[in-house]
Amino acid sequence: MSKGRILVVDDEPEIVESLTLRLQAEGYQVSAASDGLGATRKAIAEQPELILLDIGMPAGNGHVVVERLRNIAETSRIPVIYLTARTSEADYHQARAGGVCKYITKPFDAEVLLAAVEGQLERSRELA
Repeated sequence: MSKGRILVVDDEPEIVESLTLRLQAEGYQVSAASDGLGATRKAIAEQPELILLDIGMPAGNGHVVVERLRNIAETSRIPVIYLTARTSEADYHQARAGGVCKYITKPFDAEVLLAAVEGQLERSRELA
């Protein structure tokens, strides 16, 4: 049985592959997208329990994706964790304003990321 459904969104194939393998090894069901439009479409179609999202991507950056998802009833409550190389205060504040639950910068520690994923899924299930 899966520990949860996660959508991984990043335009760097190596990151998508490594995250997918690591999360699957931990028991999660993982799907992936490589740009903002694909992320939006997959989130609507698959209703993941959590989205790991990069900010800097083609066809809609992470901020655009979060705004789109928050304005669609079916996806408005899906928690989002940013996993990004961007470290500006502006990006951080925009993430918070958009309701992003965690902001993790690249390069990242896999154990920190896994703890954030597990913690957020637990919080989401408690609120359901």
